[in-house]
Amino acid sequence: MIKCTVITTSGRKSDIFEETMTPKDILDYFDIDYSAATNSLDSERLNAAKMNMSLRDLGVTRECRLSSIVKIDNAAKINVVGSSAVVVSDVKLEDWKRIAKLAPESLVVYDEDDEPCFKVGVTEGPGSITEYGVSFSASATGAEGKATVTTLLDPDAEDRLALVRETLGAALINLNEVEKEVPSILEEIDKMEAEIDANIVLM
Repeated sequence: MIKCTVITTSGRKSDIFEETMTPKDILDYFDIDYSAATNSLDSERLNAAKMNMSLRDLGVTRECRLSSIVKIDNAAKINVVGSSAVVVSDVKLEDWKRIAKLAPESLVVYDEDDEPCFKVGVTEGPGSITEYGVSFSASATGAEGKATVTTLLDPDAEDRLALVRETLGAALINLNEVEKEVPSILEEIDKMEAEIDANIVLM
């Protein structure tokens, strides 16, 4: 039996499968539409033939990570320049600061066991990104004031795309999961502030 964690644009799920199951079988099991997605098994791109190969024939023995990612236009992106990877949020730094101050609980992603697994925040330091969260630097912004964070890659890596996918892919998915909720979070904050203002009398 093989434990397979499936990662999509909207989150992740895990279950135990027979080694005779194929990536296509597993995605169908979770009712995931993979037709327009980029599908990978343990960071290796799956073509149509491999989608129909068993986990055993694909070399999986105990655990694997199957991703099926659909590109989102308005979402965080990773720009790779030399040995640096720059994560550029689609959300302005000032909005992240506002949410971190007034609704920090909304910046936490929970796993299938309802345990916190990822968090977005803002720091006065240089910022960082790992599989467990991203901290945007309070002083680093990109175009239009968008929040950014830079991390260094192995300069000797032969396949930078595979390296970035392996080290930052899960974090990017979780970050985009939070970013999808930002407009509604800001709307709730606006309502809360308006209610507070309505009850303040300046003498």
